Amino acid sequence: MKIQKMISLDQETARLASKKTNFSSWVRNALRSERNKQEGGDFSQMKLEQYQEISERLDISTNELFHHLTHKSDDEIKVLVHLLKNSIE
Repeated sequence: MKIQKMISLDQETARLASKKTNFSSWVRNALRSERNKQEGGDFSQMKLEQYQEISERLDISTNELFHHLTHKSDDEIKVLVHLLKNSIE
């Protein structure tokens, strides 16, 4: 079971939060970043930055992307990977 906790924001923070298209995702990413800094150093920070870049470019969280990919067939994933590789080159 997932436990959700609510937090209260002061007026200025609420104003800034309203400007974010996905404030919850942004907060999760910031908290994850802080946790990774404490736990693991440069490698985990680099991975986190890659995940954040993917999220921003696709306008989808990496968790959502992973969820969608796990529901694709092997052939569909191969095609997607091929398209990604070709778009990078």
